[in-house]
Order: sequence, then structure tokens, then C-alpha cells
Amino acid sequence: MQRKRYLTIGTCLLALAVAVALAAAPQEKKQTATRAAAGQDFQTIARQIVHESVQVKEQDGVLITGDATKIRLMEAIAVEVAKAGGFPHMILESPEAAKRILTETPMQYLQNPNKLSLAEVQQANVVINLSAVEDPATFASVPEERVALARKAGQVIADKFYQRPLRALGLGNPLMPTAAIARFYGVPLQDLEKRFWDAVNTPHLVVESNGEKVRKAIESGREVRIRTQAGTDLRLRLAGNEVTVNDGQIHNPPADKPAQVWLPAGEVFTAPDRTSVNGTVVVPFIDYRGNKIRNARLTFEAGRLAQIQAQNGEFLKDALAKATGDKDFFSFLDIGVNPNSTMIPKSDYCSFEMAGMVTIGIGQAPWAESPNQTDFSQEFFIPEATLEVDGKTIIRDGKIQI
Repeated sequence: MQRKRYLTIGTCLLALAVAVALAAAPQEKKQTATRAAAGQDFQTIARQIVHESVQVKEQDGVLITGDATKIRLMEAIAVEVAKAGGFPHMILESPEAAKRILTETPMQYLQNPNKLSLAEVQQANVVINLSAVEDPATFASVPEERVALARKAGQVIADKFYQRPLRALGLGNPLMPTAAIARFYGVPLQDLEKRFWDAVNTPHLVVESNGEKVRKAIESGREVRIRTQAGTDLRLRLAGNEVTVNDGQIHNPPADKPAQVWLPAGEVFTAPDRTSVNGTVVVPFIDYRGNKIRNARLTFEAGRLAQIQAQNGEFLKDALAKATGDKDFFSFLDIGVNPNSTMIPKSDYCSFEMAGMVTIGIGQAPWAESPNQTDFSQEFFIPEATLEVDGKTIIRDGKIQI
């Protein structure tokens, strides 16, 4: 149910596998309108994803997932996969059906992992996930105890995902533009679409160059301090873990775990020494599965989220109360470096790749090499932050200084 980092398709929680024959006539008008509004050549985007980002090879089994508004792009990707000698398998995700499953299924069945989704993850070589979030508020009214059960079932599939050398890409970092998303965040749809695709189309070499500068600054340091004029003052130690650049391309996939990238690309991330995290984080806006949490003041003590003060903060408190494991431990530090992705004035919308955006998280983050063991995760965007490494300013008021 979190927006972040699950590329195990709708696999993770509520996969609804509908194979191959997806081009239903009643959906055609909606899909065509979406393509025209975005003004994108889907075949060009498909080639970028298949040949540059995940580098599909002959005999690769490729899962391609998305909702009904993404079918035309899914089809374009499937064609490129086949032309590269791979085997495309298209899976339709239905947010509305997923909501009904969550609300209507007897509780004892919600905790059962989807065996078909598990089999798909165990067989695939490549996973390409097109964000299936049409409306962030779709699951807002679902009782947390039901979400918690589904999350536990999905974790079984996620664990298998992270045990295999898959190559995975998520389009939407964390979301792809829709009219409902634009309304939710208070952004004109055309503006959101233009910004999204401009960021997606940023050349890999530009993203890589910007990311390497920040990566070296982080990797060579020890102490990080994050501050904002709103009251954030957080300190943490770097643990010597790998500092990773997401430039949108998989370069040297490891032999024993997934290699993951996200588009729009442009972020540098790592997992710090979680016990070293102390201080306060002031976050203007948090989206917890469609519930808007505002003016949050989060207090960390020895790496744990010890206190939450916020408007509508009970949604996050309830989720943490029903989650298990290292649910409230600090998990990752993420810095956006994409020069074609910036904050949208007077809106709540934030994304990981925005140049100068600082993002932190709690709960699980295996993609960042976090040691946390839990089925829960939540990110917190900290706009207009100042970030220092060993006293050297890397970001000042949301702008990269190196």
C-alpha cells in the first residue's frame, strides 16, 4: 500500500493476474486521451526502458504490469521485449478490484500469499512496473487491520523478490500522472504531466554526472546533519554502506539479488547507521495510503521514531501499531539530483528525483541495503532542506551546492 519501491508488481499485496489479452474496446477512449495529454511517443519510451534501462536479453522472461490506463504503453513495451528475443507477460492491475478484495474478503484469507504472483516472481528475469496508482485515495477508507494482513501476505512475495537476481524497473517515482493524482496534490494535470515526462527524458549521462558528485560527497563523509527553516534538525552517521546512484540504467547487476532502477531517474541513496539517528524532522505533508497528514513533527531517538505530532497523525500511528518488526526504525537517506525535476509551487507533490529533495524513511528498505526486518515502510519528503556532510554544505534550502 505504500507508494515506494515495490517493483514486485501488484504482486506484493494484491496482484490480479490477467494475462496477455488486455486491449478491451471500452477502455480505448480513456487510454488514447491519456496518451494525447502526455504528448509522448510510447514506442520511444518502450525502447528506452527495454534496451537502456533493464537491457532485456534473449530468452528473458519479462513481467510487465500496470493498470488499464497504461495498456498502450504496456503493449509497446511487450513488442520491444519480443523484438529483443524475450518473452513478455502482461499483467493487468485493477485498483478498484484490489479495494474490493481488501474490503470484502474474509479476514482469514487476506493473510494468504498469492501463489500465482509468487510463481511469477520466482520465474521472471525482468520486472517492469508501471505505477498502478490512479487515485491515491482509493484505499484511504480501508480499515488498517485489513491492510496489515494483506501487507504480511505480500511480504512473503517481496522476500522472494529480494532473493533473486532480477532486473527491475519502476516507471513512476513514485507515481505516474493521472487526473486524480493531480487533484489530490493540487497540481494542474498538464503541468504534472510535462514535469514528469521532462524528468523521465533527462539523459542518463546528465543524471549520472550529477549523481556521482553527490555520491562521492556522501561516501567520503561520516556525519550528516539535515535542517530546515521549519524546524528540522536531524543528525545521523553514515554506516559505510554502499551509496547508490539511480541513473535509470542497470549497469552491473549482482548475481544474488535484484538490480533496481526507477524513472524518472536521479537520486542518490544509502542506509545510515540507524542507531545514530537523533533529532526532529518537520514534514509539511505525508501521504499515508491516501490519508493526508499535515504539519508533522517527527522525533527520532537512537534511530526509532519515538513521537509523532501531526494533523491526522492517528493514521500513521495506527499503521505503526498494527505493523510488526523494525517498523519504526530509520531506514534510508535519499537525495534527488535530476535537474529537470523541481518542486511545483503551492502544491503538495514531491518525488524522490527532484533536484535537491531530501527524503528519509522508516521500516523496510532492502533496495537501500537497510537491515530493517518488517513488512512496513513509509517515506517522508523534506523540501527546501539544508544537508551537510562533515560540516560541508551539499544542499542549501533545497538547492544542490556541488
